[in-house]
Amino acid sequence: MIKLLICLILGFVTGYFTKGYRFMKLKSILMPASILVLLFFMGVGIGKNPNLSQKIVSFGINAVIIAICSILFSMFFVFIFMRIFKK
Repeated sequence: MIKLLICLILGFVTGYFTKGYRFMKLKSILMPASILVLLFFMGVGIGKNPNLSQKIVSFGINAVIIAICSILFSMFFVFIFMRIFKK
């Protein structure tokens, strides 16, 4: 956990001090590439599961529940913040 917090702080400090165009161009290339690599390795981890065929329905139900809750709570909080901060 502490490693993740250190990486987050280092990223924040790096982003704060490097606001130039060159860094933004590099970021626009590295971020999508790193997301694709992350998705690839998540797929490998899921594919290595020997009980995948038995758990696929459970994964799907959990994914739908998480997606619906995320959308509903996002809409709820946007509605609340719009009411609070609308002038």
